Amino acid sequence: MWFPHHLPPFRRSTHHRLLTAIICTSAFAALHTSPVSAQQDGSDMEVEEVVVTGSFIRRSEGFTAASPVVQMTSEDLDAEGTANMAQVVQNMTFNGGTAVTNSIQGVSDSNPAFNLRGLGASATLQLVDGKRMTSNNVNALIPDIAVQRIDIVTDGAAALYGSDAVAGVVNIIPHTQYEGVEMTFLQEGDTRGDFTESSVGFMAGTQLSNDINITGAASYRDQGTLRWLDRPKLMTSGLTLNSGSHPGNFIVPVRDEMGNLTGGTAGRPDPSCGLISEDPRQMGNNPYGINLLGRCWLEFGDTRDFRAEQEFSKFYGNFDYSPAGDVSMSAQVLYSRQYRHSRNNQSNPGGRVQDMSTIRGELPGNTFRAKSADQRELYAEPLRDGNGTIVTDGYGRPLPMRDANNQVVLAANQFASMDANPNGGVPFYEDVRANAWMPIGKTSTLPTGFNADGTNPLISDDRNLRVAFTANFPAPFLDTWEGMASYAYNKFEDRGRSNQSYSFSAIESGLNCDVINNVDACYNPFGVVDSQFATSQAVTDAIWTNYARRNEDELQTFDLVFNGDVRLGDFQLPGGEIGMAVGYQRRNEKLLDTPPANILSGDQFIGSQLDIAYGSRSVDAFFAEVLMPVTSNFEITSAFRSEKFSSGQDDAIAKVGFVYEPADWVGLRATWGQAFIAPTIRQLESPENCGLSSVNDPFTTFQGFVTSCKGGNPNLQSETSTSVSAGIDLMPMDGMTWSITWSETDFEDRIVGTTTEDIIRTDFANFQDAYGFTPTTDNPYPSTALLQQWIDDPRSDKRISRVPGNIETVQRIQQSDSNASTMLVRAWDTRLSYDLPFRSWGAFDINLQATYVDTYQYQMAADDPVQEGAGNQNNPTGAVPAMPRWRANSRLRWSMNDHTLALTARYTHSVAFDANEYSFQRFFPYSTFRYTDEIRPWTQVDMFYTYNGLEVPGIGGELSLTVGSRNLFDREAQKTGMIAGAFAELQDVLGRSVYGRINYRF
Repeated sequence: MWFPHHLPPFRRSTHHRLLTAIICTSAFAALHTSPVSAQQDGSDMEVEEVVVTGSFIRRSEGFTAASPVVQMTSEDLDAEGTANMAQVVQNMTFNGGTAVTNSIQGVSDSNPAFNLRGLGASATLQLVDGKRMTSNNVNALIPDIAVQRIDIVTDGAAALYGSDAVAGVVNIIPHTQYEGVEMTFLQEGDTRGDFTESSVGFMAGTQLSNDINITGAASYRDQGTLRWLDRPKLMTSGLTLNSGSHPGNFIVPVRDEMGNLTGGTAGRPDPSCGLISEDPRQMGNNPYGINLLGRCWLEFGDTRDFRAEQEFSKFYGNFDYSPAGDVSMSAQVLYSRQYRHSRNNQSNPGGRVQDMSTIRGELPGNTFRAKSADQRELYAEPLRDGNGTIVTDGYGRPLPMRDANNQVVLAANQFASMDANPNGGVPFYEDVRANAWMPIGKTSTLPTGFNADGTNPLISDDRNLRVAFTANFPAPFLDTWEGMASYAYNKFEDRGRSNQSYSFSAIESGLNCDVINNVDACYNPFGVVDSQFATSQAVTDAIWTNYARRNEDELQTFDLVFNGDVRLGDFQLPGGEIGMAVGYQRRNEKLLDTPPANILSGDQFIGSQLDIAYGSRSVDAFFAEVLMPVTSNFEITSAFRSEKFSSGQDDAIAKVGFVYEPADWVGLRATWGQAFIAPTIRQLESPENCGLSSVNDPFTTFQGFVTSCKGGNPNLQSETSTSVSAGIDLMPMDGMTWSITWSETDFEDRIVGTTTEDIIRTDFANFQDAYGFTPTTDNPYPSTALLQQWIDDPRSDKRISRVPGNIETVQRIQQSDSNASTMLVRAWDTRLSYDLPFRSWGAFDINLQATYVDTYQYQMAADDPVQEGAGNQNNPTGAVPAMPRWRANSRLRWSMNDHTLALTARYTHSVAFDANEYSFQRFFPYSTFRYTDEIRPWTQVDMFYTYNGLEVPGIGGELSLTVGSRNLFDREAQKTGMIAGAFAELQDVLGRSVYGRINYRF
C-alpha cells in the first residue's frame, strides 16, 4: 500500500499527482535541480563515453538524465568564498538542517553533513568518487582543491546505490588526471575582529608516461574561535543560565523553631550563591552563580563558542595505469584529520548524585550553617576525646558531638556559643545531599589541564582513511560489454577525550576525608568563600577526568559492475540499442567502541558504566539497470536492487524513469522509485550510553541539563520511502536554460529517537488530560503532592527519573529509538541560467536557484496527529529541521578579459517560532529577553572580485587574486530567547566577513 493506513487522506493518487506535476511544471518554480546533459553540435566529433551519478550505464550520445541532478564545479565552489564546505552545503536551497554554528539548542558545527530535503543526514547517501565513506562530515573528506565537481541527485536513488539514498545521493568527484601544479591560500575574518580563518591547498599532477598518470593534493585549514561573548547582544537576549550549578543546590534537613530536626527535607541553594553579581558579558563572570526563583543558576555564556577552534588536515592521491587497449587500473588514497578544541563550562550538572555520600557538616568549606526555622544560628555540644579535650579539625575548628544515630547533639543552650555562655556550644553545619549540582565551578580549584581562561577543554580528534583500487576491463564473452571491479577499505577513528564524566571514587574519597589528620585530601563541593577551604590541586586533578576514548568504524566494499548493449539478434528499438548494467556489491561493516578508562571501570560520575562494544555485519547486494530508447526522443530507464543484511534486514526496491524531448528546446522527465535505510549496527546493538540534554520541566521551575541515556533496539526494521519527481527543461533562447522540477518523498517507518523535551512535554500533556490541570499566572505549576501522585500513577512516563526527596528536580531521562515516524515532503525546485554577451562590455551571466516547499507533513508516532512542518521552526520535534517555504539564491556575474565581478543574493523565508524561549529568564539581571513569534526572513548579499593572468617573474605560471565579502551589508542575526540568543540554523551570527584568496597555477 502506498501510504500508511493510519494517515488521513491528505495524500492524493500518485498517478494523479504525477500527471498534474508534468502539466503544471511549466507554470511553477522553485530550485537547484538542473538536468545533466551532453549535447552534440552536429559535427562528426567523437563524444567520450561517460557515467554520471544516478546511473551505471555508459552513454556516448547527448542525453538528459531522468533524475534531477545538480552539478557544482570547482569554479562554483570558489564563488562561494569560503573554505568551510558546511557553509556551501548550508547555502543549498534544497538542503536543510546543516549547520556551521554551535548553539546547543538545535545545531552544532562538529559534524556537518548533507541533509537533502531536511529528511536527516542519514537519508542522504554521500559518496566520494562513487564509493561510500565511513564519515559524512563534509569538512573532513577530501581537499577542496582536489574537487573537480559535486554531483547531487535529489530524488531516491537506492535502487542503484542501496541503503541510505532516500532523499538522494551526493557524489564528490576528485581530479584523477591533472597536469601541472596549483596552490591556493585563503584568509577570512569578520569585520569586528573576533574571528579569523585561513586555509592553504596544494595539488600537483603529471603524466609519467603514455599509460601512467599521478595526481596528489593536500590542504590545511585553521578555524579560529567565535565566542558567545563576542556577540553580547545575542548572548544577553537568550538563555545562558542553568539551574544545575556550582555553587549548587542541595537537599537540606528541616528544623523547627527550637532547632530540632523535623524529619523533613527541603531543596535549597548553596548559601554562597549570588555573592557577586556581575555583567555576564565578561569572562569569568558571576563565579558564585545567580540566586533566583529558589535555585542557584550557573552563568555559562562565557564558556561556550559559536564556532570552536578546529584544524583540518586532508590528503588525496590517485594513480592511474592504462597499459593497453580497454584495460585500466587505478589506486586512490584519502586521509583526513579533524582536530577540534572547544571550550566547555567547568563541569556539567546531573550525574550520580543519588549514589553520593551525605556531605557532612564537618567537611571543610560547608556553607550550610545550622539554623532554626526562625533563622537563629544553632550550636552543638563539642566533640571531646578521652581526656575531655575538645577535638578540632585540621584547621583548628571544634567539631560537634554526634549521638548513636549520627545526629549532631544540640548544646544545652542551642542558641549560644560556649565562648559567651557556659551552657552554649560550638557552631556546626548541616549534613546535606547534592541535588542540582556539578562537581567543579568557577570558584573551585581548577584542574591543571583546563584552558588558560578557566574553561574545560573538549578535545575531538577524528580521522578518516580510505584506500581504493579499481580496474576497468572488457567483459569476457560479451564483445560490447565493459566490466569494472573495485575494492575500497574505509576506516573512521574517533580519538577524542571525555572531559565531563569525572571520577566518582575521587569525589567520594574527598567527601569522606579525614578532617582531623588529613584535610588536604578533602574535597569542597560548595562555593569557596574562604580560600583556606579550597580543594587541593591534587584532589581536583583526581576528580577531573580527561581519558581518551577510541571508537572505530570500518567499511570494506567490493563492487563488480558490467554494462553494455543488449542485442536481440537484428531487433533494435527505434531509438537505438538497449543499454544495461548489472552488478554485485559486498559490504562488510565493523565497529569497535572503547570507552574512556573510568567509564570502563564504572568510576564515572556522569553517565553509565560501559563495556567495550563490538559489532559487525555483512551486506550482499545485486542490482540491474536497463535503458530503453523507445524512440530517438523518448527513453525509459528502470532499475532494481536487492540487499540482504546479516543483521536480518532484507530489502528489494525498484525505480523507473522516462525522458521525452518533443523538440530541441524542451524536455520532459519523470521518475518513480523506492528507497530504504537499514538501521545501523549502533542503532541495533549499542549498549546504553549516557550524555547530557537540556530540559525545561513544565511541572516545576527546574530548567537545566540532565542525564539522558539511550541504547540499541534489536527490533528495528528498515526505514522505507517512495519518491516521485517530474520536471521540464527549457532552452527558450540562445544562452538560456531553465529547469523546473516537482518532487515528493513519502517516508515511512522512520527510526526516531524522541528527545528529552518530547518525552517530558508528552508526559505533562498526559498529566493534564488525566488530572485536568491548567497552568495560571497565580498557579503555574502543580503542587508537589499532585506531582508525587502523578509519579505514582501507572500512566506517568517511567522513563523520567526525579531526585528522591526532591521530586522538583529531574535527574535522568531514558530515550529510545523506534520505527514510529512518517514524513511526506513535496517541493518545487527551479534553476535558471542566462549567458548574455555585451560586445565590448564583456559578458554577463545570471543564475537563479530556488526551492519552494509545498508541504512537509510528519507524524512522530501512529497515535500522534499529522503536523505541518513547512513554514515552521519545528524545534520541539528534534526530527524535523526548520523548514522555510521559500529559499533562493541569485547570482549576477560579469567577466571581461582578466576581470570577474560577482554579486550573490540569498533569501530565506520566515518561519513560525515554536522553540522554548525560557521566558523566566526575563527576571534575571542584565537580560534583554524579548518574546518571539517569528524567525524573520533572512537576506544576505555576497560579493567578490577576481583578477586573473598575473605572471610570476622567473618561474612562470599564472596568478589570480580574489577579494570578497560575505554578508556584505552586515546583517545581524535576530535575537531570540533560545540558548545563546540566536537561531543559528537559518541565520549567521558571524556578521560581515571579508576574505582574500591567492591562486597560483603552472
